Amino acid sequence: MSRSDMESALERWQEAGLISGELAERLREEHAHSQRRGRRRFLQYAVAGMAGILLVIAAVTFFAWSWPELGPGARTCVIAGTGIAIVLLGMRLEAARRYVPVTYALQTSGLILLLAACVYSMEAWDNTTPGGVLVGLLALATPAATIPVFVRRNPIMPAAGTALGYGFLAAFLFRAFDLDADIIIWILDGALAATLVVLALLMRAGHAPSVSRRTLYAFTVSLYAGYPMAGMTAAGPLELGEETLLALDAWLVLVTGLALWGIHRAPAMLRSARYSLHLAASVLIAIPLGFGTTLEVYDLPPPGAAAVLAGAGAAGLWYGLRQDARPLVLCSCATIVSAAWYLGVDAGERLGTVLALAFTAALFFWVATRLGRGKEA
Repeated sequence: MSRSDMESALERWQEAGLISGELAERLREEHAHSQRRGRRRFLQYAVAGMAGILLVIAAVTFFAWSWPELGPGARTCVIAGTGIAIVLLGMRLEAARRYVPVTYALQTSGLILLLAACVYSMEAWDNTTPGGVLVGLLALATPAATIPVFVRRNPIMPAAGTALGYGFLAAFLFRAFDLDADIIIWILDGALAATLVVLALLMRAGHAPSVSRRTLYAFTVSLYAGYPMAGMTAAGPLELGEETLLALDAWLVLVTGLALWGIHRAPAMLRSARYSLHLAASVLIAIPLGFGTTLEVYDLPPPGAAAVLAGAGAAGLWYGLRQDARPLVLCSCATIVSAAWYLGVDAGERLGTVLALAFTAALFFWVATRLGRGKEA
């Protein structure tokens, strides 16, 4: 709240007799103190950001000078060492309770660099060689060593570690055993299914009072990891071709159904209206999947594809308005706009575009009246 808004509110409350002059003055002082603290925090982030940029420039300059002189093994060690240093820095800052969201990004970035080092190590050591096997074992050990530590520290990093853990498992299987890509995909599918089952058992009704955010976040991240896994399985081992989109559609339906279950039918300790954020994500994911499935798999004409996508957006809009889920309403509107734009552009005529956009505008005006009515109520 700006200072002028604060002053206006205090004057209005004083005139209405809701607060005394003394309380108003104390609120002014507290607001001023909060603003000064916010400015200091902003300056801290700005200076730290500049320091980070300078550090990146220094690192790029160093690598540009020394990278050609390094061998593949040394480059792998440099990437891995940088990743470890970034993870440790993030953990150190987190322990100090400073820039906590930034520390999560640092730790995740460090893990990604470690995974990149495992992949780049193929330039130095072939698969199944002693060096390749050692790298594979280190890849497997990374999530095994970090996730238990993350679990004791915060609810975010266990989820990030779980998501990247599938990549580290793939690196281990490839570097240590040189398995075929299809076999690795099947093993990853099994690991994903086992992870979801174990986490679901931890969240079952009998254990609902003890469910932690760590378990819930890890389960959620694993669900979203299912999208690329479903796509890779359908396109790789199953060789479904264009019908790969159907596997992604099925996973989208599963995630959407679980979100609805979590909102309405889950045990009390698991039930939450915040799962509507996942419904909003599903509506956005439905845009590329909807166009791809209708146009490529079922070969529908453009009006049919636009109608299917608009129907998905309309369903999300209807539900979002009923549940007062604003992110879902916004994402549903974006889906309807996408369908309208596609239909108008495909028509190839200005009249078609105008009609599609005019209809969408009228729909949004109606939505605005509904939102305004709910606000007044």
